[in-house]
Amino acid sequence: MAQACVSFIPSFVSYATMEKPVEQVKAFNTSRTGADKVSAPVLIEAMHYDDSAKSIKVFCSDGHLRECRVARLPSVEHGRTLWRQLQEIGKSKSQVQFKAAGGFSADKWFYTVI
Repeated sequence: MAQACVSFIPSFVSYATMEKPVEQVKAFNTSRTGADKVSAPVLIEAMHYDDSAKSIKVFCSDGHLRECRVARLPSVEHGRTLWRQLQEIGKSKSQVQFKAAGGFSADKWFYTVI
């Protein structure tokens, strides 16, 4: 008796060979959908990490205290990079602009600097 040869390719094989879409990493998690806002150029006067609020707080030359909620950044490494960047800017006494997501005021909140 002859055996039939059956060829079966599971559906996941063709999916695995297709190009997968590249995931876009969201810069900051917020429920608001407004456009990002940018502050006026300022100097960093002082900064610290507030452990109870899990946020970076920066006091600036314009008198505003700006805050970044680190838990809402894409990763811990983003927070560490931002902290190092702020330290370098503060030590060099160069001007910086803060960027806030979701239409929030850049005089109060930020998720990155320019």
